[in-house]
Amino acid sequence: MDHVTTSLNPLPAAQSEPAPVTSPRSARKGPSAATPVFRALFTTASTATAPAAKLAATTPVATPAATSNAAPASAPSTSAPTAESVFGANPFESNPVGFNPDGSQFSYNPVYFATASTAQQVAQMLGGTVIESNALAPNAQQQPNLMVQMPDGRTINAGLVASFYTHGYPQSYVDGLIDSEINGTAS
Repeated sequence: MDHVTTSLNPLPAAQSEPAPVTSPRSARKGPSAATPVFRALFTTASTATAPAAKLAATTPVATPAATSNAAPASAPSTSAPTAESVFGANPFESNPVGFNPDGSQFSYNPVYFATASTAQQVAQMLGGTVIESNALAPNAQQQPNLMVQMPDGRTINAGLVASFYTHGYPQSYVDGLIDSEINGTAS
């Protein structure tokens, strides 16, 4: 049985949103230039596509002028962004296939095959450009992977970035995963 702990009390005034997870290696490199880009994207996006941004924007902060007669603030929402809420109804190709040496087909995990619109949105978030690559099996793929080529020349699988939104993680944790992918510190 899974246990979920929730709190109905608002965050105390001195407590802020947890910082994104960073590794010691990425801390040495300094913050990613792309991190504010995708945070800004979610802060300015509509609330339907960015529940975490809505939470950050609407979390009440107590001020010294607040009186004890003030109505209690509502509890922050625990909803997390999903791949569908960020990238649309179909963020991944529906049935990517490859060919075995004998000519028979096999299926790839769709997570590695972002749709063109998903790849374009990931590229916009990260400040890169979309390129096609047979990254998994150069001689066996039926369709290419859509990758994001970063300004420094590294490539990142757009579908993999979109898949970070399929686990129910809060936006701050997804930001850390994306930052790790950008900085090459993902394990």
